This record gives sequence, structure tokens and C-alpha cells, in this order.
Amino acid sequence: MWVADMDFAVAEPIAQALAMRLQHPVFGYPDQDQQVQQAAQHWWQTTYGWKTDAEEILLVQGVVPALFAAVRAFSKVGDGIILLPPIYPPFFHAIADQDRRMLSVPLRQDNQGRYHLDFSLLAQSLPKARMLLFCSPHNPVGRVWEEAELQELGKLCQRHGVMVVSDEIHADLTWAPAVHTPMGKIIPESLVLAAVSKSFNVAGLGGAVAWLAGGVPRDRYLAELRRTGILGTNTMAKTAMVAAWREGGPWLGALCKYLAENGQVIQGFLRQELPLVQFLLPEFGYLAWLDLRALGWSDETLQKRLIAAGLGLNWGPSFGSEGSGFVRLNFGTPRTLLHRGLALLGKGLGNQADS
Repeated sequence: MWVADMDFAVAEPIAQALAMRLQHPVFGYPDQDQQVQQAAQHWWQTTYGWKTDAEEILLVQGVVPALFAAVRAFSKVGDGIILLPPIYPPFFHAIADQDRRMLSVPLRQDNQGRYHLDFSLLAQSLPKARMLLFCSPHNPVGRVWEEAELQELGKLCQRHGVMVVSDEIHADLTWAPAVHTPMGKIIPESLVLAAVSKSFNVAGLGGAVAWLAGGVPRDRYLAELRRTGILGTNTMAKTAMVAAWREGGPWLGALCKYLAENGQVIQGFLRQELPLVQFLLPEFGYLAWLDLRALGWSDETLQKRLIAAGLGLNWGPSFGSEGSGFVRLNFGTPRTLLHRGLALLGKGLGNQADS
């Protein structure tokens, strides 16, 4: 119950579109595609009220390679780049593996366990930074950032000339009443990365889009994408993106409702069976960030016990040192399998007095 994909069949409009495309026996060399650009543009406008130009949207191989490319295109070796941990592990590699300098601005938790941006610490780090790698909504802590928070973040970054690269791959999985606001609505000079892979469960196909408006040196980014061969995506990914953004809305709405109910199942189980495990319902998606620190066990002990019980999760320290004592559990699965996974969690952690 670890990697971020789901155990649900793909939406029927996507399956039908792929089957229809397979009827044409030539798959060709896919390049930029106006249908994908227009589908993304329409989805963003109708879902988020975000008006873009189709020409501002680029097709890329995936969100992670596009994130790495942004670091190379818009910073140089030794530049400071801000992260807000705990955070998705490739963010660390995008900095360390490309010889940039990480500036860590950890999120802070309130008394209820909800995470917030630390604007005071961020203000201290921005003068030393060239770029901020942002995760919106935030994986793994479950936050959908409020527009007021994004406005404050945008104001600070613009004041210091720091570019924001926003990974919004989970945005379409936002649960009501939370509301996702694309970073492009807040900062026209930002770079927004998005895909249908997480929300429509087609990660195996690859493909993503990158939005850059006039305030971003587009030629510099295009040159880096071409240099590393990640501009454009494959025929099947393009087919799936168009079908998802044009016809996938009803399926996605039903999915989000089911996921929210799964989250409540987890909450009820923990309260009854594992009261020392702290869990705040996420505001999007299918990733539960479980706080096991009250058990008093090391990360190694937690991992050993859960694996021995037959349960594979993401271990908290992979999201940064701030994740020590946490695990991430994927609940994008039918309820029967969720109950089985929770039973294994109880088996692994059940004797809470044992060390």
C-alpha cells in the first residue's frame, strides 16, 4: 500500500479512446498536440476558473523529468533552492543530484496536526534562493493550500525574484470543501506541472503538461527539454489525457467521494484499534500520513514490524528528516482490500507496549 497509483479500473472514456486509437495501426512520432493543449486549457478553466492560452502549454514526458529540467534551466550549480519538507522524495534528488544547494523550510504543525507554511522562516530563506519547488496539493501531508496562503507565498517570492515551480499532479483529486487554486493564477511567472496520471490512474502511460506564460523565459526551458529528450510524449498518453480532461469528470467525482469515505474508514479504525496513531484526514487524494511517534519506536523498528506483518508502506524518512516516525499509506483501493490492509497495520502495531 505504498506507490501512488490506485487499484481501480480506468475510466471507461479513457479505455474506449485508447481502444479506438489502437484501431489505427500507425502510432508515429508524437510531438506537441493542439488537442491535448486545448483539453488541458478547457479543464483548467471549467474546474478552477483558470484562463490560459493553449500555446502556453507544453507536452512533456512526465512531471518528475520536467521538474528536474526546470532546475537545470532556471538555476545554476550552487544556487539555493527551497523545499518545504516533509515532501515527495524526487524533490530532494532534483536539487542534490544536480549540484544545487537545498534550503529547507519545514512545514509546521498546529495542535490538531494540520500542516502550515512557515512564512517567517520562508522570508529568511528567500534572499538566498533562486527557486522554490512547490507541491500543491502537498504530498505527503494532505494539504490543499488555501488561496490566501498562496497569495502570501506569491507575494514573498515575487518580492525576492524567486521562481516557483509547482507540481500539481494531485490537484484534480481535491475533496470538497477544499478548493485547489493553480499557482499560475497567483504568480504569472511560475511554472505549473500537471498530469492525469494520478487522478485518472494512468501513471503507466506517462505524459504530462507544463504551463509557462509570458513572464517565464520559455526558450530557455524548451532548449533544456529538447537537450535532454523529454519534450513531447507518447501517442497513448496523449489519447488518455484528451479523454480524461474532456470526458472523465463524472468518474473523477465518484472516485473522490469513494476516497473520502475510505479516509473515514481509516480514521474510525485507528480510533478504535490503534488510538496512539495520529491521523488527520487529508484534503485530497488517497495518501494517509500516519503519525506513529507516540509509539516510541524507531523508524527501523516500525519498518521491521510492518513488513513482518505483510504490509508495505512508504517510510517517513524518505520524505525528509521531518518524516521520522511517520508512514504513508495508500488507500486508493476497494474497501475490502483496505480493510485487509488495516488489519495488517493492526497486526504490525497492535502490541503497542512492545518495543
